[in-house]
Amino acid sequence: MTYRNAQRITASLPPNLATFIDEYQKQTGTSKSEIIALGLRALQEKLLAEQYAALAAENDPERALFLEGNVDGLEPSDGSEWL
Repeated sequence: MTYRNAQRITASLPPNLATFIDEYQKQTGTSKSEIIALGLRALQEKLLAEQYAALAAENDPERALFLEGNVDGLEPSDGSEWL
């Protein structure tokens, strides 16, 4: 795949990752640039999913009840309804 406005970078990789890229390139015909872009997109998606999960946990209504101290969901009462 060719990218418009692509930015050239230089990267140093451990030998096992460099070998993996070479082997994957031979098997698939994918360019090294595209292989690295695929890996970065996967990392980007993983981080985004983690951030959404953290946001969902922060906005969990049950969690909000515990933070407010109203753990049973009942309204405060003076007990007069039992008299």
